[in-house]
Amino acid sequence: MTEFLLLAFLSASALLFGCSLPKDETGTAFSVYYLNKDQTTVVEKPYEPTAQKPEDILAECIEVMSTQPADVDLKCPIQDNVKVKSFQITDEGTAELNFDSGYYQADTIQDILRRAAVVRTICQINGIRGVRFLVEGTEITDENLQPVGMMTADMFISNEGKQINTYEKTTITLYFADESGTLLLRTAENVAYSSNIAMERIVLEQLIRGPLYTGQYYPTMPSTVSILSITTKDGTCYVNLSTNFLTKVGNVTDETVLYSIVNSLTELSNINKVQIMIDGETEISFGDHSYLNTPMERYLDIVK
Repeated sequence: MTEFLLLAFLSASALLFGCSLPKDETGTAFSVYYLNKDQTTVVEKPYEPTAQKPEDILAECIEVMSTQPADVDLKCPIQDNVKVKSFQITDEGTAELNFDSGYYQADTIQDILRRAAVVRTICQINGIRGVRFLVEGTEITDENLQPVGMMTADMFISNEGKQINTYEKTTITLYFADESGTLLLRTAENVAYSSNIAMERIVLEQLIRGPLYTGQYYPTMPSTVSILSITTKDGTCYVNLSTNFLTKVGNVTDETVLYSIVNSLTELSNINKVQIMIDGETEISFGDHSYLNTPMERYLDIVK
């Protein structure tokens, strides 16, 4: 599992100040994330920041999440023995949070949930792409003593509308396009995810989201693509995507698009082939590939 106590600030006076839903520039309501009473799941609650500037909103969230919420069924993510000594937003859009040594005094499962609450809340602030955690000025490390690095909201995948028993941590292999759009590059990404979500959905969601590290890796499909369904039977994964999938991204070739999905999913031990459908149909032309009615196997010659 995971190894560090997390501040999960974002929590308290969302309930103290009321439940009106502010809108950011995209019209999305702002929320903060708490732990439930048993500290087994993350709970989303609407919250209206009073500050305007990103730095001030971040400071406000830290203060709010360090205060026990009025709702006794919620837990304050930044506990009494954990203090945020300093924070800053870098030019690259990373919120760096520097904690005192109390950060390390937590159960590992709760730590995952606290990190999820913190990151998912802070990444709503305009201009912030991810969160980096430090303790006494030193970046936190994983069980292999490697720096954890910047965490984004997409790393913490939740099953919306359902009770989350716990988060688990794993590494998945994804294939994104290179700069030319004709070849694939392989990358490994760490994700924390709800234990009641199928791994193939997690892989595909991360693939649709696009690469964490831009400049070398490039997306292969629009981020607006929806997963209508995804199931695996007898080694074949049946992927049903929305029609947005037919929209080309940049200079990425048809072959690169298709094998980014196939190669990523066949990295999972239970999948040998992938059948791609669009809105439930396979008799659909996709560029030079007349139809998508044949399951596709792994193809590594396209990997750079």
